[in-house]
Amino acid sequence: MIRVFVQLSHGYGAKNWNEKFRQGKILGTNEPYAYGYNRANSSEIKITYSEDIVKENLFQKSVRYAARLVLGFDFVHVWRNRKNIMAGTDVVWTYNESQTLGVMLLKKIFSAKNIKVIGQSVWLIDKWPRNKIRQLIYRWLLKDVDVLTFNSKVNSDIAKKMFPHNRIEFTKFGIRCDEMVPYFEKDVGNIVAVGNDRSRDWATLAACASRMTNINFFLATQSAAAINIADKHSNMIIAKLKTNNDMASFYEKAILVIVPLDRNNYVSGLTVVEESGVMGVPCIVTDTGGLRDYFTDDMVYFIPPNDSDALSEAIKILLGNKEKRARMVENIQNYMQKSLNSQTYVEEYVKITRELENKFH
Repeated sequence: MIRVFVQLSHGYGAKNWNEKFRQGKILGTNEPYAYGYNRANSSEIKITYSEDIVKENLFQKSVRYAARLVLGFDFVHVWRNRKNIMAGTDVVWTYNESQTLGVMLLKKIFSAKNIKVIGQSVWLIDKWPRNKIRQLIYRWLLKDVDVLTFNSKVNSDIAKKMFPHNRIEFTKFGIRCDEMVPYFEKDVGNIVAVGNDRSRDWATLAACASRMTNINFFLATQSAAAINIADKHSNMIIAKLKTNNDMASFYEKAILVIVPLDRNNYVSGLTVVEESGVMGVPCIVTDTGGLRDYFTDDMVYFIPPNDSDALSEAIKILLGNKEKRARMVENIQNYMQKSLNSQTYVEEYVKITRELENKFH
């Protein structure tokens, strides 16, 4: 039996997440337990998730935030899970670099060389610290990670040069595809944009909205930048969604999903592109961040970065071609069902885990 501990960010603890999931408070296409790592549970692998403090008070939160400010990663949250991590864990899986760095520091403190780490990074490369001391600390911690994984091939290629002595893997992230909404032909519908990511290009969407004044653009976001821009455009409307049922209704009314992005390396917008596929709505997305390593032109409509003319043209083309919209959804759904979902994502981690266990035993 391989015992795997999944260390996730604060707020993603097993009990906390599952309760919110059952209450329909986690918007989007999600798993009962975050990212679906629990799918790896079997007679050979036992998955245990990290947990959150049930009610983190102001003092506890202040301590955690202060430590994160100093270190650059959330070590306090990892420390709170130390007993479960140290209680016979064979391999730790993480989702982002904050938890990866925290787990590696914990290993250093307890000299826990027997615990292997498959550490995923999302923003590590894009947000590599400028501070030289912090760079040295990060390298000191990351050099002993058994496998560094990245959801972006762009970032994994960069990481191979930055960390030549580490094993680097590109692991494709997928979401729940157990149930998919079949494509439903619409003559009219909302044009929507979804997401809070810092790389969303709301300015380009606004420029497009200024040009296409006969169309309303509905935004499902909590981004302050998006809200400020929408306030200045009468045809950019912020949708106030509170439950997952609200989110499902939002997609049901949509004829197109737009994912406008600034240039980045970390497949920004990936989850929304996948979610639009699951919900049966064709997607226009900026060609950046390594998204072409996931999708082809017959699955999504790619546009160049920061190009409002191209975005306007893409909207016109797709609104005028319902056959193309149908083909795009059919193609992305077929692909995701077979090759890009939470099950295939977790299976990559299981494969790497077994390789590590075979190597050291």
